[in-house]
Amino acid sequence: MPITITVPEETTARFVVAADRTPGDVATAVRQASAGGLDAAVTERLGTPALMVTAHGAATSPWNLSRVTSTDGDDAERALRAAWHVGVTSVLPVSDLPHGPHIARGAAEALAESLGGITVDLDTNQVLPSTSRPDGFVLADDWTGTALPPYRNDGRCTAGEDEIDGCSCVGLATRGLRRFGLPDLEITGVACPHDLAALNILRTTAQRLLPLGRHQGEHILHSELVLTSADFSAFWGIREQIWDDGPVPVRLVRTGPRRLAVRAPEDFPGTLNEWLWDELPPVLHHFLRCEPGGAVPD
Repeated sequence: MPITITVPEETTARFVVAADRTPGDVATAVRQASAGGLDAAVTERLGTPALMVTAHGAATSPWNLSRVTSTDGDDAERALRAAWHVGVTSVLPVSDLPHGPHIARGAAEALAESLGGITVDLDTNQVLPSTSRPDGFVLADDWTGTALPPYRNDGRCTAGEDEIDGCSCVGLATRGLRRFGLPDLEITGVACPHDLAALNILRTTAQRLLPLGRHQGEHILHSELVLTSADFSAFWGIREQIWDDGPVPVRLVRTGPRRLAVRAPEDFPGTLNEWLWDELPPVLHHFLRCEPGGAVPD
């Protein structure tokens, strides 16, 4: 069955800098803090819908940071206790994707550095653990809001390590793809030993769909989407091939108005976990991260 993706005319990206102080002149502070690779783009957009910056005391802030998560618990606590919230909001036509959100985030990160604050991505509800690359947008720079779950369901999973279909503990879902004009993605029913492979399939699918978000209107796709090594490389912002095997077909299934599930191809005779184990390039089972300019693991 075909899948219809409706790309809106415009999208919104939102960030908050949580800090214990705020600059007297927010616009000047943003310009000064953004000096570097993004300074010209920030100066051009500042004060327009593409880059709006406002400061609020935490007590009267329109942004609730009480449920913000972080890979570092101290950062989430700092965000919660901060005295000031400086919001950076970008409302963009989809033709300005994905670079518009990248510029807005760069401005927020620069401002956080100058204020000694924490950058919160409101679309993923997470403290950003890393700084985005000033020289270009890369989806791997914590834009998808998904990561590996606690190992073995936080120790509760009793299935054997060598059982291909021993459990279904893992469910992964993206958050934040809507600011790129796309539905969010999920994969569920995954056995613990295949969690990284499932995460990499989500990453590659998101990258494959990313260019579609720049074109407003309805797009009818075949439910089977073909993923390539080039898609996975582009997710990390590298050109080197990551796998030498052929393309990987996946099936997209609508599970909500703005959500698609990623599943095994319809003609695959086995289960999702058998597909993850038998049909994917082996590198997807151990490729966790790739630093900018880093080598691809063997």
